[in-house]
Amino acid sequence: MTAVLTTTLRVVIAMLFVSQVASAEVVRVDVRSRDDFGTHERVIARVHYAVDPKLPVNQAIADLAFAPRNADGKVEFAGDLLLFLPRQTTSARGTVFLEVVNRGRDQSLGLMSDARQRDLAPENWNLGDRFLLEQGFTVAFLGWQFDVQPGDGLSLTVPTAPVSGVVRASAITVSRSGPGGAIGLAYCAADASQPDATLTFRSEIEKAPMVFPRDSWQFASDGCAVRRAAGFDAGLNEVIYKATGSPVAGLGLAAVRDFASYLKFGGGTATLRENPTLMRRVIGFGYSQSGRFLREFVRDGFNQDERGRAAFDGLMVASAGAGGGSFNHRFASPGQAGNSVLSIFRPVDLPPFTDDGLLLKAKAASVVPRIFYTFSSTEYWARAGSLTHTNETGTSDVPFASTSRLYFLTGTPHASGGLPPTPQQTRYALNFADQKWVLRALLIDLDKWVTSDAEPPPSRYPTLAQHQLVLRDAVQFPKIPSLPFASYMPGVWQMDYGTDYAATKVITKEPPALGAPFPVLVPQVNADGNDVGGVALPEVAVPLGTHTGWNVSTYPLSGLRYLAGLVGSFQPFAKTRAEREQSGDSRPSIEERYTNRQDYLQRVKRAATELVRERFVLDSDVEALVQQADQTWTVIVGR
Repeated sequence: MTAVLTTTLRVVIAMLFVSQVASAEVVRVDVRSRDDFGTHERVIARVHYAVDPKLPVNQAIADLAFAPRNADGKVEFAGDLLLFLPRQTTSARGTVFLEVVNRGRDQSLGLMSDARQRDLAPENWNLGDRFLLEQGFTVAFLGWQFDVQPGDGLSLTVPTAPVSGVVRASAITVSRSGPGGAIGLAYCAADASQPDATLTFRSEIEKAPMVFPRDSWQFASDGCAVRRAAGFDAGLNEVIYKATGSPVAGLGLAAVRDFASYLKFGGGTATLRENPTLMRRVIGFGYSQSGRFLREFVRDGFNQDERGRAAFDGLMVASAGAGGGSFNHRFASPGQAGNSVLSIFRPVDLPPFTDDGLLLKAKAASVVPRIFYTFSSTEYWARAGSLTHTNETGTSDVPFASTSRLYFLTGTPHASGGLPPTPQQTRYALNFADQKWVLRALLIDLDKWVTSDAEPPPSRYPTLAQHQLVLRDAVQFPKIPSLPFASYMPGVWQMDYGTDYAATKVITKEPPALGAPFPVLVPQVNADGNDVGGVALPEVAVPLGTHTGWNVSTYPLSGLRYLAGLVGSFQPFAKTRAEREQSGDSRPSIEERYTNRQDYLQRVKRAATELVRERFVLDSDVEALVQQADQTWTVIVGR
């Protein structure tokens, strides 16, 4: 009897200890303002966190052990919050849409609601057509990135660990700089004299760099820039040096985890949780950089909070491709991306790429979220998207987990251009295909999946088995004299940052040693040059031209295998058969496809109605979708 009581007492004490630990995750919420926002209440606040470095779930945070601690032995940090709370419980979904902001600002509002931000102060954010609010979501935008500057959006303040290490700063110049040019450094050199620091240059990504003599360049007196009297040539210039004092960047992952958990489960304070029915479930959204953040978030075990509970019920990981990011290592640079956007050899595109490895820790902790991945065409061309569903040799398909879906939005670019289509430092006009209609429907599908277990639409993406996924050289691109097919694409390599990087997140080898390249595959195209194998938006199902996920920069950087970053291209069909034949274009002209504008719009409506049936478009959006197609016809074809 005594032994049973002793055991019971130990369990109770342990539970109390865990409860006390948990209450320290979100320490307090300082509300700056609460005001009326129509159907919702708008809250602008600062969230204060504290994490215990000794807990296993926090030991994945790089350099956390070296960070300053408070009297309770915890590491403190704080970040910005913009929150919209439904006023009426009856019309609220009970689901939080929590956007992990991209470099301090929204992406969902522009993508789903046509919002355009002119002022990034949270009280001035534009919500466009308020789709998220009208659908009854509690909507949160959370700062997580330590290097977002004041006035540039929502940020996170983290402590600095008193550590030292090697740093590589890259600067890609598109034309030769004049004498005395300078390269700014995000991390200042620990010693401006550093005799063993190196400055290198290369114009081809796979060739060994040229090393400049040490006496031909200098650090600025404060160590925060590099100057070279002769200037810098067009290409990749890199300085490798030692720095001291690294922000604990990985606390951004903990902030997202702990705030999502706080909304669902509460903590040491009740601020913002006066009506818990508004936040029974949390869906995380990230686009591009913040989508890569969510991939790394799950991969590194952050969907398990300090009490072992799932922070997110669902994730919408949009346009992330196969990557993670420079989010959680010593001297991190969260704004950096992959080779396709001139951010050369950063720890972004690192395995595991497929769900087998990505979800390993979440499965072990029983905290696997329901995930919707979405790809634009650019994800295959510039973000190594094929690696998420093939083996690393590119020879066989790898299925997604039963809890995940991938939807390839064919013909859409990562970053859309406008109408009329025009080049922007690119050789070809920008692709304007719009992801909005499908993203809106998919969000509702995901909410139904996590709320009522309603099965979502099956994945839709190109596969090797269906001969829809191929090497670039095997793409059967049509003859379009005004849009020649891309002759190369960005590469992705195995990269070695030092023997202890995986365990310590400390880079000791800069630049990383390159291993074999990963075979990156792209979608096959139809006779119009439009991708196959995904969800065909009306722009592609009923086309007025060719929409690609790639474009070519006007900068002469082919040696670095740079195309045009994250934009696509658009080339309209010839208006008449005579124009087509004269130019040598193999694609049927507009007059050969459509009788007139009304014929075109009727086909668009039929395509949209089919997408409604498949749950890729909301029925309430069909009319606006057709109106948009009408405007597109006017711009491309004329009145």
